[in-house]
Amino acid sequence: MSTAVAGLAVAYAALAVLLLSLNLTSSWRWQVKAAAILVTTGFFGVTYEAVDGMTGWPTTQKLPPRFNLVWTRIVEPDKKNNSAGGIFIWAEELNENNVPATRPRSYQLPYTEAMARKVAGAQERRDKGADVMGRFDDTKREDASGKAIKMGKVVKEGEQNAAVDTVPFREDDASLSFEDLPPVVLPDKGPL
Repeated sequence: MSTAVAGLAVAYAALAVLLLSLNLTSSWRWQVKAAAILVTTGFFGVTYEAVDGMTGWPTTQKLPPRFNLVWTRIVEPDKKNNSAGGIFIWAEELNENNVPATRPRSYQLPYTEAMARKVAGAQERRDKGADVMGRFDDTKREDASGKAIKMGKVVKEGEQNAAVDTVPFREDDASLSFEDLPPVVLPDKGPL
């Protein structure tokens, strides 16, 4: 059980104890007290199911500027099921010494053919045993006429053209690049 689920369970238990203590000393009718207890008890299960369903879902937040590619999955759009598809990347943010600074996290990017080809190429290198580093540049870019280049949006499954969150990447996929992971930068060892 994750810390968030345990924290919510403790919070609801504290709320239930508070409600019970208020019910013991209040002059409310017993029907109101019983309804309040039933509603609070019912929300234990509702909250558990809601939080349990959210754990492990990919985020639509920006990728880290530099990351170690752990794994990828490409889901092509499916018009029959009205699915927008997506590109899923599991990544560990790298610190300045090229060492993973965080636990792996799942990211969802919108599907484009150019991005899918680039991610598939990086996954092939990963499959062959190479450690792959990704770079994500989210600076605003303009085309030759000075107009901002269109940014991609993630579409939530089951919804048509409803942007959930903006994942800044250029549709020509130039904001995401992959290369071999450089070696770890070791600190200088002074004279012995």
